[in-house]
Order: sequence, then C-alpha cells, then structure tokens
Amino acid sequence: MAITVMGARLASPGWSEDGRSDPPILIELTAKRWKGLQIVAFVLGLLGFLLLGWQVWAEVYAPLLTAGLTLKTQPVPMLGDALFGFGGIVGLLALLCALGIGVYARFMAWWRHG
Repeated sequence: MAITVMGARLASPGWSEDGRSDPPILIELTAKRWKGLQIVAFVLGLLGFLLLGWQVWAEVYAPLLTAGLTLKTQPVPMLGDALFGFGGIVGLLALLCALGIGVYARFMAWWRHG
C-alpha cells in the first residue's frame, strides 16, 4: 500500500511485488579480489620461515650435534652467522616481503569495501 501526501509518496518496501519472486541476495566480492595476494603473502612467509629455519639448523644446531654437544664457539656468534648467512638473509627478506604484501592486501580489501 502506498500513501501519497502533498506530492511525496510513502510506501513499504516490496509493496509492488507479488511475493513470488525471491529478493536479490547481495554478496560482497570485494575481499575475494585480494585473496590471490593474500595467498602469495602466505606462501612467501612460509618460504621465509623454512629458509630461516634451515639456515639456523645448518649454522647452530647441526654443528652442536656433530661435535657431541660441545661448543667450540659462543652461541651468539653462531646465531649471528645463521641470521646473516645466505639462507638467513633470503628468509628474512621473504618474511618482510610477505608482511608487506599481506598488509597491503588486507588494507586494500578493507579500503575497497562497499
């Protein structure tokens, strides 16, 4: 039922429909546009953790186990060598890139919302 008063029309939603048609369902697809970048960030972060873990294993824990758990050098320099070796640097760079891509994708999914 529609009411018209002084040129203004007041009607309840769906008053002109017969009730047999389904109302449209609004599905937000905005966040789905950025899922690809989120997956790239996740895979890059996983790769960074694996490379960093492998480098720490190779530089710190493997020499300890092969030497019979006796330290020839201090643990702090061993960890420094692990973090600044090739695998450590590449792993840290992969983690930083993953963080940047992930934050960008989440921000853009929020920013482009609506």
